[in-house]
Amino acid sequence: MGASISFDTKYRLVLDTEVECISVNPPGTKAEKTSSVSDKHTKRHSESGSEDESGSDSETGSTSDSDSDSDSDRENKIYTVKITPEIVSYIRSYLRKNEFLDEFDLITEIDLDNYDHAPGSALVFNSDSIVYITNNQTIEAVGEWEYLPPEKEEVKQKSSKSSKSSKSSKSSKSKNNRDEDDDDDDYDVHNESRRAYKTKDDELPVSEIENILKDKFDDYNKGHEFVIHESKNSFLCLKINSVEIVKA
Repeated sequence: MGASISFDTKYRLVLDTEVECISVNPPGTKAEKTSSVSDKHTKRHSESGSEDESGSDSETGSTSDSDSDSDSDRENKIYTVKITPEIVSYIRSYLRKNEFLDEFDLITEIDLDNYDHAPGSALVFNSDSIVYITNNQTIEAVGEWEYLPPEKEEVKQKSSKSSKSSKSSKSSKSKNNRDEDDDDDDYDVHNESRRAYKTKDDELPVSEIENILKDKFDDYNKGHEFVIHESKNSFLCLKINSVEIVKA
């Protein structure tokens, strides 16, 4: 078994990063070209009528090919850029913004419902500092993991459901064995309530948490969410390639 998260230990989240430049099309270019082609086609059709349908089809096909080639040339281009002192300043400035800090908090809050924990339970990372390390191009966040148990109302609701199930089970018992079976059922219900879900005392593998965080960052990468700088025809975007959790 690998290491598991400890709740009385400081951790570092090491995020391997790179910066991508996404070039964007000048606004309205494609729409203007499409409108121009449409106007030309309408004009040709009204002037020639039905006399030269084959010629008109030929011209339309040619225009379509040209339009397709032009659109292909105008596709957004994405490439990785070299980390210069100027880009380092963009990154460090971005990491201090509430926009990023709020998103980071959301990403590092992990709902544990799908991992055999009670509904409403979560694992959250309370970061003390987030810095960019130039030497290895990583973001390092230092803090502690905290386990948030489910709300009392949810636990109470489950306990109530278990009690109702117990009563239904008891009513089906035979009259002769009622007393003995009732004692057994009460014992089973209380134990089932304790065993139904994992708790803070159950281990949370570090590797599993790393994979969850990596998947969440991948979703942000696909949408180019971490924009550190914008210009007229391009923008710089922070990309998180991997996540490592180590003890600080």
